[in-house]
Amino acid sequence: MTPARWGRIKEIFGAARERPESQRPEYLDGVCNGDAELRAEVEGLLAEDDPSSLASPAADLLGAREYRPGDFEAAFPAIACPPDRARNAEIWAEAGARGIPVIAVDDPPHCSFIFPAIHRQGDLVIAVSSGGKSPALASRVRDRIALEFGPAYARFLDLLGQLRPEVTERFPGFERRREIWYRLVDSRAIDYLNAGEPEAALAELRSVLEKA
Repeated sequence: MTPARWGRIKEIFGAARERPESQRPEYLDGVCNGDAELRAEVEGLLAEDDPSSLASPAADLLGAREYRPGDFEAAFPAIACPPDRARNAEIWAEAGARGIPVIAVDDPPHCSFIFPAIHRQGDLVIAVSSGGKSPALASRVRDRIALEFGPAYARFLDLLGQLRPEVTERFPGFERRREIWYRLVDSRAIDYLNAGEPEAALAELRSVLEKA
């Protein structure tokens, strides 16, 4: 990854972070212009949502000077993208010694974590990782998941969350409670929500509980 590429990632991340979460997918569709790897990198940063990872001297090694031992005193986590990738081993060693998670761009052996491709619908969060082998593939898989798990799932999760105290109180035994939860999840409620009928969805869930 070139310094210009990393600068572009930071620029898009900053602009996306200022937007409401619901507006970010449309913004990224336009600004990334089909570049799946660029989008995956930006979404990884959004998933972490830690501005310090873009600001500290050790986290961003593309500033006025190159990495120097001791830079990691001010970084957590760290993102390494030095002009000379051979320095990643040195960066990795210092990060490991200090217990600091580090990601070296396009260098999986020197990464202690990987940015996944994230799909969100309300409180439902699905992460897809390729283990650093192909962020583009992870991004495409995430896009396919998004087609299956649309906005209705955010509403479905909210309904289930509302019922949680009641289910816990009515079914104190774990095995029985698990059975009820799967009946609720496997009910037709999600079909009603996809059809824009939230009242029918709630009635369906209530019916499952009444028959339990």
